[in-house]
Amino acid sequence: MLLFITCLLVAAIGPVRADSWTGTLQDGSRLKVDPDSHRAMRYYKGGVAPLWDGTHRLEDGSVVIIRDGQAIPTESMINSWAEEPGSEPGMGTRYCDQLVRKVCGFHDECRHGQPCILARQLLGMEREQQGRTPGAAAPWPLTPSAGECREALSNPAFPACDSSAPGSEQTACRKLVEKVCGEADQCEAHQACNPARQLLQMESDERLRSADPEALTPTGAECEKAMDNAFFEPCR
Repeated sequence: MLLFITCLLVAAIGPVRADSWTGTLQDGSRLKVDPDSHRAMRYYKGGVAPLWDGTHRLEDGSVVIIRDGQAIPTESMINSWAEEPGSEPGMGTRYCDQLVRKVCGFHDECRHGQPCILARQLLGMEREQQGRTPGAAAPWPLTPSAGECREALSNPAFPACDSSAPGSEQTACRKLVEKVCGEADQCEAHQACNPARQLLQMESDERLRSADPEALTPTGAECEKAMDNAFFEPCR
């Protein structure tokens, strides 16, 4: 089943505007989606016209859905447009810090769990190894422990802290998931539930890499907009 997400960051960060996303439809025509308006235009034989509403299959087999002349952004569009504000230089490679955030929780909600204890041990080892690397070119030099943390980020033995743990904050995308899927996942079969969960995962990934995990992320901003989007109707 094709997974798609209905909202994305449409404003480029900084003075450089994001480029239009392009794809090739099965008839060979080109599809361009504007990052600001989501307007979908079809370029064919020297002409250009809005792409009609409906489901359109691309040359690579993926699908784009057009509603009211606007594209429901796919993961490919999100990946090409997404920017992360407020990132601390080097935070993207501080894998042990990311691992601790992931398994211990952004507010240490899961601090007593075994994955959190192990992650903190790896972080401590990394700090010791960094201390033995004087005059490193980078403020956060990569160490053997950093490599272990990087692998652990995708290891099932280091699961993300349960977002329902006591003290977990309600982020924009968490609120969207609860609205669409229900507080007890009673509406998980709803067509918008899976896209909402994808947005939540993207928001979490952005927070792991952010210098300020409490700051609103690009995906978080899109979840705020999605609260008023008819596609994300409330669980009933």
